[in-house]
Amino acid sequence: MDTTVAVDRFDLPASARSVLRALAVDGPATRPQLSTALALSRPTMSVAMAELSRLGLVAGQGSSRGATGRSAVLYSLAAGAGHVLGVEIGATGVRAAAYTLDGREIGAAEERLAADQPTVTPEAADAAAGVVRTVRAEVGARFGPLREVVVAAPTLPTTGRGRGGSAGPSDGGLQADGTVRITDALDVPAGVPVTVENNVNCAAVAEHRFGVARDEQMFAYIQVGVKIGVGIVVDGRLMQGANGAAGEAAMLPFPWSPSHRPERAGLERFLGSDALMERCAASWPPAGAGSVPRDAKALFEAAASGHSAARRVVDQHAADIGRLVAGVVALLDPGLVVLGGGVGQNQLVLLEVRRVVRELAWDTEVTVGGLGDRATLLGAVHLAVGRALDSMA
Repeated sequence: MDTTVAVDRFDLPASARSVLRALAVDGPATRPQLSTALALSRPTMSVAMAELSRLGLVAGQGSSRGATGRSAVLYSLAAGAGHVLGVEIGATGVRAAAYTLDGREIGAAEERLAADQPTVTPEAADAAAGVVRTVRAEVGARFGPLREVVVAAPTLPTTGRGRGGSAGPSDGGLQADGTVRITDALDVPAGVPVTVENNVNCAAVAEHRFGVARDEQMFAYIQVGVKIGVGIVVDGRLMQGANGAAGEAAMLPFPWSPSHRPERAGLERFLGSDALMERCAASWPPAGAGSVPRDAKALFEAAASGHSAARRVVDQHAADIGRLVAGVVALLDPGLVVLGGGVGQNQLVLLEVRRVVRELAWDTEVTVGGLGDRATLLGAVHLAVGRALDSMA
C-alpha cells in the first residue's frame, strides 16, 4: 500500500466552490465572465479568486479581450490542482487513465487479459493494479495530488449493499466480492477515495455527458457483449436501486415458457457472445460456407461483407436483442435507448432491434452509442472528477 498521505480537503466558501467548479466544468474564463455566469459581485469574486489562488487551485493563463476592448486575465485550474484516475476492468482487458480536474488526459495504460474473464478475477484485479502503477508513474507529481479513483467493473458498486448489510445479487449476475478484490489490489495513497461502480452504469454516464444521450433527462443504455446490462438515467441521474443492481438484466427469468424452467442469469448466458458463437457453430452450413467465424467480431465482419450464413445468425441475434430492448421499453418508457457493448454497438443489429421494438412495444428512438469502447472508462473518469470536486468544492 502506498503510504503517501493525500492532500487535505478544503473548507471553501460557497463563492469559491462555485468558481472552482465552473472553471473545471466550463474551462478558462475571466473574472467578469465568471461574475456574470455565477451572479457574484465584484468584491465577492475577488475574495473567492484570492482564496483559490492562495491554495494553488487556480492560476492566470494569459488574457482575453472583451467587447469594450479591455484585456482581462484568463483563469483556469492550476497545474497542481490535482488529478483523478479512472479504471476499467473489462472481460478482455483492463485500462486506466489519469485526467486533470478540468478534463485533460495526462496519462493512460492498458493490458489485455490472457482469456475472457467476465468477473473480477484475481488476475484481472492484479492487472488493474499494474496499469494504475504505470499511469501514476507517468503522471508523477506534475499535476498535484491524486484526489479520487473510480473503478468501472462488472460487480456491485461500493454502495451496493442491501438492507442490513447483506450483499445484493451475485451468482451469474453482479459479483458481490468484486469490490473488495479491487480495493485490496490497488496501490494508491492513503486517504484517496477508491469507489467501484458498475461498468454499464459508467458507460451510461459517459453517453449522458459526452455522447448521443447528452443532456437527455431519461434514457436507457443497454450493453450487449460478453455479458449484458442496462444503465438507467432518470431526471438526469443514475437509478441504482436498493442494492446498486438496478438494470441487472442478466437476472431476468429466461427461458420463460410452460415447457422450460427459468435459469438464474439464463438471459445473460443466452444473449452473451459465448452462446452466440455456439449457436453460430451449430447452424453453420457443413459445406460451401467456409469455416465458422472464430469470434463475434469475425462473425459480424463476415455478415457485413455479405456472407449469407453469417448474416442469418446476426439477424437472429439482433431480433433476440430486440426482445430485451422491448422489455426495457415496456417497463421504463425511456424515450431513448442507447445500444453499447462489443455486439450491441454494431450497426448491423440496429435496424432489426428497432423493428422488434415497434412490433412488441411501441416506437421508441433506438441508436448506438457515440463513444464506442471508450464509454466505460470515460464514465469512470467523469464520476471521479465529479466526486473530487464535491470533496474540494
